[in-house]
Amino acid sequence: MSKVKTLSYLIILALLLLTISTSTVTAEVKFYAETVKYPTLAYPEPVLSGGELEVRLALSQDTAPTDFTLTIYNELNEYELEFVKTEFSNAWKSWVAYFKVPEDCKEGFYSMKIAFTAGGTTYDIEMPNSVWVLSEWPDKIKLLYVGDTKTPGGEPYWKEFVREVNLLNPTMMVFNGDEVERPSMRTAWKLFLQHWLELRVPSYAGIGNHEYDSPGVAKIWERIMGYRNYTIVIGNFLFLILDTGMEGWMSLDQIKWAERVVKENQEKVKILVMHHPLFGYKIKDEKIDVIEVSTIDDFDKLFDEGYIYGSWSEHKEEAKELFKLILENDIRLILCAHTHTDVTNIVKYKGKEYYFITTAGVPYDVREFDQRNFRLINIYANGTIDVKSLFYNGKSWTDYPNGIPLDTGEAIKPYKIGYIEYYYAPVNDGSRHAVSFKVKNELDHNFYDINICFRVAADVDFEKYKIIPEPEKYDVVQVDNYYYVVIYDVDLPAGAELKYTIASEDDNVPPTIERVKMRSEEGWWIGDLYVTDLEWGVDEVKVEYTVTGEKWLEPELYDFAESFENGTLMFSFWIKGTNLEDGAKFRIEVKDFFGNSVTKEYAFYKDKGLVPVEVTPTPSPTPTPSPTPSPTPTPTPSPSPTPSPSPSPSPTPAPAAPPIMTYTTIIVVLAVIAAIILIVLKRK
Repeated sequence: MSKVKTLSYLIILALLLLTISTSTVTAEVKFYAETVKYPTLAYPEPVLSGGELEVRLALSQDTAPTDFTLTIYNELNEYELEFVKTEFSNAWKSWVAYFKVPEDCKEGFYSMKIAFTAGGTTYDIEMPNSVWVLSEWPDKIKLLYVGDTKTPGGEPYWKEFVREVNLLNPTMMVFNGDEVERPSMRTAWKLFLQHWLELRVPSYAGIGNHEYDSPGVAKIWERIMGYRNYTIVIGNFLFLILDTGMEGWMSLDQIKWAERVVKENQEKVKILVMHHPLFGYKIKDEKIDVIEVSTIDDFDKLFDEGYIYGSWSEHKEEAKELFKLILENDIRLILCAHTHTDVTNIVKYKGKEYYFITTAGVPYDVREFDQRNFRLINIYANGTIDVKSLFYNGKSWTDYPNGIPLDTGEAIKPYKIGYIEYYYAPVNDGSRHAVSFKVKNELDHNFYDINICFRVAADVDFEKYKIIPEPEKYDVVQVDNYYYVVIYDVDLPAGAELKYTIASEDDNVPPTIERVKMRSEEGWWIGDLYVTDLEWGVDEVKVEYTVTGEKWLEPELYDFAESFENGTLMFSFWIKGTNLEDGAKFRIEVKDFFGNSVTKEYAFYKDKGLVPVEVTPTPSPTPTPSPTPSPTPTPTPSPSPTPSPSPSPSPTPAPAAPPIMTYTTIIVVLAVIAAIILIVLKRK
């Protein structure tokens, strides 16, 4: 190992020790599930309009709760539910309260606020993203599935994944464990929950080994998220979210419990979710796609020959019982994570196929050259699973990696996170009279019925707004000072780019180039470009450079990076280091959605980056005004839209805990880091 790498690892280790010493999860993270155990932000309750909502309260049997009120709400609607009854459940060791959902309750994803009195104490509890109201049970579920991120390290990938979930508009999402690096890290939970609460679709979380304090102990998880294993029934679909613990196996008691559940729901389509897989790396290494078994006892051979994942190595009986549970109860889809790489195979038994999907997920520590990815799976209420939807388009069981890519691949340059780029510009917070939306699908994969939702100011009549291009189907809902405008039935084919603008006024102001910064990284020059347009928003960015002064070249990679609340967008571009030398000329052009543009020229220097070049301005072509809109069509009545622009409230901070470490201790640790650096440098 080089001295530079050694130095890096020592610094990281010292900083990690500092983080461990100063972190306490109680300081800023709200313990959502201490009293309300169901539903929670980890497992929303699916319920029909007019049906009964069940709420479980972790109160002792002699503490009977009374005086209930319960409200569900989202950006568009708010409903007060009628209290029905309470009863104590010995099975759940909780009081269970039932509430009637109004018949006219709109479909959507809701937060819940419940108030009651128990044991002389008044409770007032908010549970974000915990109620999923449907008008009827679905005959198809478009399931977006992923696992592993381990914040804080995985936060960039987790953030991008959540953005893509909200655009792709699945029926529901499942995240399968390893949400945080360590359960006691405040920063880890804060970053995970920040983006979890931005999800605009019903989302379910399973526990992984990293959420455990010690074998069998996951107290922080239980206080924040709730149950470690549970089931969810959505019409004719049964999801079993099971717990493989800290060590990667499942007790016989849990397997027998799951068996009782599935036997009570034999007619349902059953999907099993567990963090550790049953089949291991040998399946991938030997490119095995189909395993045929004639009896459950064939498992013994698979186990003895090393095809079962290593965490089960001392638990053959439990692994075989789980295998039996799956095959004898027609659990056709088994979703796993943990490996940080794809492992996929079919088991054929008595003429039926059982699909085992282990996905790489979105962790920070994937194998070199491996891609982070997710799955978007179509499952039908008659038991059919769209096998093609188990993979990225064109991939097969043994064509690895075979998930839908989230990034270029670990250690591959130039590097990119997010192949489904989209943004709203300048901002989509309801403060503007013009907002534009742009999406670019750089994948060879088709997506259907994406979510496009504008929020614009309602201080002018909606008739003054125009939507360009005019959509075939949209809906408008006014809430307080905003219009929510949802465009329906929009598909995103492979390689497609789509744009929409809603505006009540023209844009006669060109965009601005705020700044561009260049940095060198492993043989590449990377530019970070910041551009702003506060009217219709920035549409296109073009970067060109020339070394000879004759031929203009484009960067090897463009990447939309981030949008900011002030209307600024950040783009990145990559250029091979060997292609640039001092004095190279750059030309950057930025256009807005109305057609206004601005161009600036720069000179490149390795020690300064890009330096603006003064040029004589040339008149820009007159922007092409938007076409005069035809009369605004009457909005098509549709189910209540699921809005996307505003995230749910971030976790409410609890009172700050006393710091674990004094400033003196921090100074000592930093001094140790400095000493290590000096020693290593001296030895060089």
